[in-house]
Amino acid sequence: MRFSLQDVKKQVQRRGDELYVSLHFLRSGELRDEIERLIAYYERMLGQPQRQFSLDEARACIGDYRIANCLIATLNAWYTWRQPDWATVLHRLERENLAGTDPYQDHLQALESAGITSPIQLRLALFNYVNEHHQGFLGEKTRIQALQTFSDMYKLCVSTLEYLLALDSDEEAVLARDVPQAPKANAVAALYNQCAFEAALANASNVRVVIDCNAWSDTQQGDSTARETVGTGVGVVIKRLSYLARRLGVYYDLAYRVSARDTPTFLLELTLYGPQEMTGVPQQYGQRLARLCRTLLGYGLAQRQNTRAARARITPGTIVEAEATVHFLQRVYYFRMDSNLLQLLPSAATDERGVSDTTSLFDSSVEQTFAEAFGSLERSQGVDGWRLEREPEPLLLEQGIFIPDFALTRAGRRLYIEIIGFWTPAYRERKIQKLYQLRGRKDLVLAIPEEARSVFASIIADFPIVWYDGQLSVTELLRMLRSRYDDFAERLASIDVEAVRERVRNEGVLTIGYLQSMPQLLHSYRRSELQRAVEQVVCADIAFAAGVGLYHIDTLEQLRSSFVEWIGAVEQLPLADVLRELRIRWRPTYSQLANCEDATLEALLDLWPEVHVRRTSIFDAVVEVSAWT
Repeated sequence: MRFSLQDVKKQVQRRGDELYVSLHFLRSGELRDEIERLIAYYERMLGQPQRQFSLDEARACIGDYRIANCLIATLNAWYTWRQPDWATVLHRLERENLAGTDPYQDHLQALESAGITSPIQLRLALFNYVNEHHQGFLGEKTRIQALQTFSDMYKLCVSTLEYLLALDSDEEAVLARDVPQAPKANAVAALYNQCAFEAALANASNVRVVIDCNAWSDTQQGDSTARETVGTGVGVVIKRLSYLARRLGVYYDLAYRVSARDTPTFLLELTLYGPQEMTGVPQQYGQRLARLCRTLLGYGLAQRQNTRAARARITPGTIVEAEATVHFLQRVYYFRMDSNLLQLLPSAATDERGVSDTTSLFDSSVEQTFAEAFGSLERSQGVDGWRLEREPEPLLLEQGIFIPDFALTRAGRRLYIEIIGFWTPAYRERKIQKLYQLRGRKDLVLAIPEEARSVFASIIADFPIVWYDGQLSVTELLRMLRSRYDDFAERLASIDVEAVRERVRNEGVLTIGYLQSMPQLLHSYRRSELQRAVEQVVCADIAFAAGVGLYHIDTLEQLRSSFVEWIGAVEQLPLADVLRELRIRWRPTYSQLANCEDATLEALLDLWPEVHVRRTSIFDAVVEVSAWT
């Protein structure tokens, strides 16, 4: 049900050196009677084979052949041509036999007994018969007799045989309606307009939309469904536009300018790139582009006032201007979109249904795989304390807007990550132009594919770069961050040593697991950093043990004495029982020990000379206490 732009009725106007195309959209009530006649013709043809359907008669219902052809294509949304069901056709023939209209009887049983249940199998049976009895060829003189003999085998007349042989052909397909009721003329006209709109954008290289940020923010504040998820401000508008484009898979670019009105207004220029510019399938990409444009237009173009005093005046709206660059027959045309066009299209209100969560949308599989790998490492505390954020705040340039793919945050440092793809030459050129404007920033990291090394050679010296082949490695990125942004000396100096010591004295033990899960305490994000950080804390009454953590010496001595006293009465116990009992005993006072891993408790037992863990196998272990002098 897609239109070719060549099939759509249109007009071309020249304005100076530029050509503008305007499509013929059906206004309210236009061709209503003609469309109803066309629908009535379709209703009369229901159940009839396609060979009886007259395109000329259908076109005559409309008059204009271009509009008629497009409306006939539009009706495919409600009507379809279906191949007749073999069993249904045979049952109908059987009923005709009982009525006496066919001299032959029992052909249904004869065909089923021969295993023939489709036109394909019937043609195969005829093929085998001709090969066996006529050396694979029927001449004009023998054809009628051969078909008669073959028909008699299955109790068919020749005309019925010829009909069944071609039952699955396009000519025998019957018209059916896919919905319970016939469509209304206004619904057909609206869908026709949508398809014509998509036909134009399927041939577009770009669509330029100018947006009034203040009006957009006012619209979002008044929308009760968006109030909980959409804030105000230029940054929010940019993020919303970016999300809408990503959700529909449309590539875009953003720039900004300030209007020259009495009251300056911040205007965003959103450029959506069409199939002529990108590498997608033109028709599918054109549909996505058209849907996004309908969604944007749905936020409100400049509308005419209904009052008499303001009928000729245009009031400011969210969308100030919208125009597509369309390529047709080796020429460039401009296609303007306005509020009148929006009223002729089906509603795009459902395009944003359930879109409050924007974290799971990615521009490419490289970004998605990277984000998933980073999240997996983060859960295992393997990302050096960095937190990943998708689509952070935009960076304003002198000539445009740059939206990084990710942001990494740790303590007071924030870095931006841009994963560069390797698309069309125009994409690469636009990306390089923006990066030129970002030279000098120390907080932007680029990930560039190896195959594009020569293309981006001019900016290699200006940014830290992670090269990737196929997929971006999180470990490679972390390695680069460690070498480029190593601030451990500053973090080490910022540790509040006395506060940490006081906490150890109060709680008795800060386990190794707790220290690793709370990196802000010692400003340490790796084991090697943690080892150096605890050296600052260790003093006369506080010590550190690998596998255990920081502990107060007097507290550990109390724990040792009470444990030896308890287990000394039984001499030895299974390790599992000991660990379970320790958690019960220590839970009221030492919650960290009660909730730590088994390995931490075993490391703690190893600190006490009189306590021994003896393993009888890889699965079984017992705890023993010996005399200690």
